[in-house]
Amino acid sequence: GQLLSLGLLPAEEGQEDDARVVVLNTCSIRDKAEQKVYTRLDRYVKRKRSGEDVSIIVSGCVAQQEGEALLRAVPEIDVVMGPQYANRLADVLHESLIGGQVCATADSRIMEDMTMPNRQSSVSAWVNVIYGCNERCTYCVVPSTRGSEQSRPMESVRREVRQLAAAGFREVTLLGQ
Repeated sequence: GQLLSLGLLPAEEGQEDDARVVVLNTCSIRDKAEQKVYTRLDRYVKRKRSGEDVSIIVSGCVAQQEGEALLRAVPEIDVVMGPQYANRLADVLHESLIGGQVCATADSRIMEDMTMPNRQSSVSAWVNVIYGCNERCTYCVVPSTRGSEQSRPMESVRREVRQLAAAGFREVTLLGQ
């Protein structure tokens, strides 16, 4: 959705290493998540150091947890972006292209994404209805990585589900993340 609206197309299969914009969407639930990010970054950092024009974006929960520290550790990264900025990917990328590194991890209100997500199925779809969480369970990272609880407006959710039904989707899963 967001990158397509900028005219950027997914890299062809087998050509991922040649992409001009690389987005590493991270998850901090997995074991050794931070180390996996640094390992995945290596090949893109090498491209940038050799003078290639590549924008490197680290998004998601590891980005949220690490923030500025990730930019200091790997100065070739253009954007570190927490999950609450996912609907602003195009804006954050544009900001980095005109002004250097961006660390978008501050607590922020979720903005409605007017572009439709790139869905992998033509039958089943996921629809976000709430982001973040206000609970502070000792075992859970959601409040510290996804921010405080924010619900989408009911009419917005209804509109998205109606659009999905009109497009032929038969199964919709409502997500709270």
